[in-house]
Amino acid sequence: MLRVGLIGCGNIGLGGHLPAYIHIPEAEMVAVCDIVEERAQEAARLSGATPYTDYREILKREDIEMVDICLPTDLHAQAAIAAIKAGKHVLCEKPMAHTLKAAKAMIEAMRENGVKLMVGHVRRFDHRYASIKAQVDAGKVGRPIFIRLAERQFLPFPPDAWHWDTRRGGGVILDIGVHVTDMFRWFFCEDAIEVYAIAKSVRETAQAAGSFDHALITCKLPGGKVGFAEVSWAYPKGFGGALYAHLDIVGTEGKIHYSDEDTNPMLVYSPERGHELPLYFRFMSTTEYAFEEEIRHFVRCILKDREPAVSLEDAYAALEMALAAQRSAETGEPVKL
Repeated sequence: MLRVGLIGCGNIGLGGHLPAYIHIPEAEMVAVCDIVEERAQEAARLSGATPYTDYREILKREDIEMVDICLPTDLHAQAAIAAIKAGKHVLCEKPMAHTLKAAKAMIEAMRENGVKLMVGHVRRFDHRYASIKAQVDAGKVGRPIFIRLAERQFLPFPPDAWHWDTRRGGGVILDIGVHVTDMFRWFFCEDAIEVYAIAKSVRETAQAAGSFDHALITCKLPGGKVGFAEVSWAYPKGFGGALYAHLDIVGTEGKIHYSDEDTNPMLVYSPERGHELPLYFRFMSTTEYAFEEEIRHFVRCILKDREPAVSLEDAYAALEMALAAQRSAETGEPVKL
């Protein structure tokens, strides 16, 4: 059994990662940390772990073998490198880092210290997308040539949340766009050669922060293949749930279509409230069991000395594409990779 420390008890840490460990018998959550003491205490109450407000105290504990990093994006590299140098295996939330330089430093630290590092691109562990990937790999649509993906919502976080800050979270392109760039590479099994993006600051919060909350991203791949995505935090409040994601994969011999609207378990109608599609998982972007599958996979990679399914090359390439989209949106020009 691995003894684990959770670093970051915000939305994803407390709501997505922490509950997953209950279902993973090979891992025990023994320490939780957040700079906001109330969050650390709540995580401790839910898990029975020891609370901290400074993650360096967790890294000093020799009994802890793995840390799970759920911090703001700009802190990923700093915390991951410190943990790696302390001899801990690291699962780090996506995106890998906020710059390519920081991501390279993470890779170098991992190689020098002989531990495992995986970036949590959770879509790869979501049963819906894993099933689609299996169908594509089995040749059910022939050779994929065009992928269209939409991920859209109303971001419910306050104006001072780090997600809006371009220096910390990178806005919608880095936070959500890195999901779509990773999925393009995953489905096509190739790297992009050019990225072009158009982005807008729609909501007042995004305008005040100088960040984008709505973007259209086009990725060109070898052989004329194209991935096109819409990522947004600018949809009306309440939008999401069973309306969040839409995916089309067009191949030389067929097409796969997926929409989470189609998988919603029921439709409720009342004259007062109109049509309702009830939210059947807490995270609009994925399902809770995807976090469980992701963490279980990494824990078993450590225990059995296997390479993680999401390689550092995968995580770095997805980040590179997302940052290219950010540059393209800022300059109005395509970015070659």
